Amino acid sequence: MEEKLITIALLPYSKAEILRSLLEAEGIECTLENVNLIQGAVATGVKVRIYEKDVKKAYPILDQMLGKVTKEKQKSENTVLVPVDFSNYSFKAALMAFEIAQKLKSKLLFYHVIPQPDFFSMPYSDVVAFNSGLYEHLKEQEELANPRFSTFLGKLTDYIGPNNWKAIKSEHIIKMGYPEDDILFYADQHPPRLIVMGIKGPDEDTPDIMGSTTAGVIYKSNVPVLVIPEKAPLLNLASMKKVVYATNFDDKDFQSIDKLLGLLKPFDAKLYCLHIGATDDKEWDEAKLESMGNLLKKNYTDAQIECVIVHGNDILAELEKYIEQNSIDILSLTTHKRNMITRIFNPSIARKMVFHVKTPFLVFHS
Repeated sequence: MEEKLITIALLPYSKAEILRSLLEAEGIECTLENVNLIQGAVATGVKVRIYEKDVKKAYPILDQMLGKVTKEKQKSENTVLVPVDFSNYSFKAALMAFEIAQKLKSKLLFYHVIPQPDFFSMPYSDVVAFNSGLYEHLKEQEELANPRFSTFLGKLTDYIGPNNWKAIKSEHIIKMGYPEDDILFYADQHPPRLIVMGIKGPDEDTPDIMGSTTAGVIYKSNVPVLVIPEKAPLLNLASMKKVVYATNFDDKDFQSIDKLLGLLKPFDAKLYCLHIGATDDKEWDEAKLESMGNLLKKNYTDAQIECVIVHGNDILAELEKYIEQNSIDILSLTTHKRNMITRIFNPSIARKMVFHVKTPFLVFHS
């Protein structure tokens, strides 16, 4: 039987040759592919290939040369991260983040990214012309950021009250970069307990339900994200009574519910585990929900939990109806490729549905 070759690295030619020398010194047969010998040059990506039986022996050498691919998981920090852009919906998110940080005894960290363009220059014929106007604009934005932040925090302090504001620790960070990437990178290096973000709702000019930065953070973040829509009522968390967790009977639901109950612990709120399913699956869904409810009540004896099932084929419409009829304060979900959040944020559906821009929603990640 012919032995199988596998690719263990894709490197520039010079590094690929070094790796081949190291592997062959250890008795590991190695070949390089994509080397363009005819034109007297090499491809930018050269495949380093070895036999499958040698993989375990090769990885220590690969780690030694390139550094370990895997990294240690960062320890979660007791912070609430609030990306801000000084907008009204950003202010609303900051107010709610303050209440959460106060209840959880967490540090409040405001994070503002000055958007940076992909380039400061533009091609003109064979010469690259420096865009001085763009540079001056960015310099001006950077200089304005600190006073704008001071105004933002001053407004926040006036609303909350100076004494209440002094009761928590806070910090703010300003940097130039790419909002989505920088927020995600910071959260990866310094994992907060929660990210709180505001979003602008749809209008005639922008029919999409949310901005690309918020959507990117929701989908890619490894920590829970609480999204505060522009049209959401200013919720006093002390009066928060009802939270819905939309379940699709996934194994990851229990991990998300555990995190959710941890966040809800300082608040006197009841958790409703809601499943919306097709009428055809009624009996099977009811059996699964009953089993889920029994397990949750057994493991969380002090928590207020109720499991609810609603039958219907239009998930969004039924969810909207349930939220409105039961005065739900916060909607929470777990991101899955196959479950409800994918369908809720599908642009074609989102343009038709605007109910959730009035209800804060908390997103967990599978």
